[in-house]
Amino acid sequence: EQGTAPLPPTSSHYHHPVLADEVDEWMDAQPSDVILDGTLGGGGHTEIFLKKNATVLAIDRDPQAITFATQRLSAFRETLHTFQANYSQMAEHPQLPADGKVDKILLDIGVSSHQIDCAERGFSFQKDGPLDMRMGPNACMSAADFINESSEREILQVLREFGEEPQARRITQLIVERRKKSPFTRTGDLAGTIEQALGRFGKTHAATRTFQAIRMRVNEELTLLQSALEASVALLRPGGRLLVITFHSLEDRLTKQFIQHRAKPFIDDPTWPAPRENPEYFLTLPMRKAISAGSKELSANPRARSAKLRVALRNDRNLPTSYLS
Repeated sequence: EQGTAPLPPTSSHYHHPVLADEVDEWMDAQPSDVILDGTLGGGGHTEIFLKKNATVLAIDRDPQAITFATQRLSAFRETLHTFQANYSQMAEHPQLPADGKVDKILLDIGVSSHQIDCAERGFSFQKDGPLDMRMGPNACMSAADFINESSEREILQVLREFGEEPQARRITQLIVERRKKSPFTRTGDLAGTIEQALGRFGKTHAATRTFQAIRMRVNEELTLLQSALEASVALLRPGGRLLVITFHSLEDRLTKQFIQHRAKPFIDDPTWPAPRENPEYFLTLPMRKAISAGSKELSANPRARSAKLRVALRNDRNLPTSYLS
């Protein structure tokens, strides 16, 4: 159980989808398309596709998101098919076509504005609430579990790797000292400890990197993203499109490396004599650089400042039978 009471779905709980115009342009949804939205959220991106008369198979691990989006988009009940799961399980969507393939896929990675703004979900260091951070009810460990039960070494490693926090050691030491007195149960407790370690100086809140790192660890975000990217390659028909929106350098780096490696025909320099072919050459790139939000969107939605969109196309090479096995 997630341990949070469901909130009544309202439009204020979900933000306008980031990079909406860019996603619309690059997805180029057609009435004949079957599009898989691996991160439904409030349904903003999905609505764009539905209005183009595409069929959308939508996934979200958060039952509140499923409920809200289904109600908001009830006019499209014939062409919207939801499935509660994380995006790495997209191949298990019960409404996949008979051949198991889709035309286009969108992955919008990261925590939603609704989850951040809802104190009861425990994602925000600016609003006191239970120290939870689970994106869905199937996560085994809450943020409180991780902070109270993990070794000092594991906490340090997570803050360094997932948060890229330069003061990870100092923060970890204070966390371990503080939990000896009483376990952490509230986001305010943890944020206060981090502020004690780092002070209140700087453009961003002292707890930003630490909360991000813990959230990514609790929800296994990088592991699931890697699995989702692999599954996307297997699900896309030849000529299909993969769009990935990330908000963090680690996620963007993983996505960039994944698609660029699979867009290389050869492992070696192609100018070498007899270069070795790349057995994972399944994608082509219409552009190598990521797309960022423009000034107009940033003025309306400052949270879009770190969003990056990458696009890849599925080529016509067949996958080996051993793929994903």
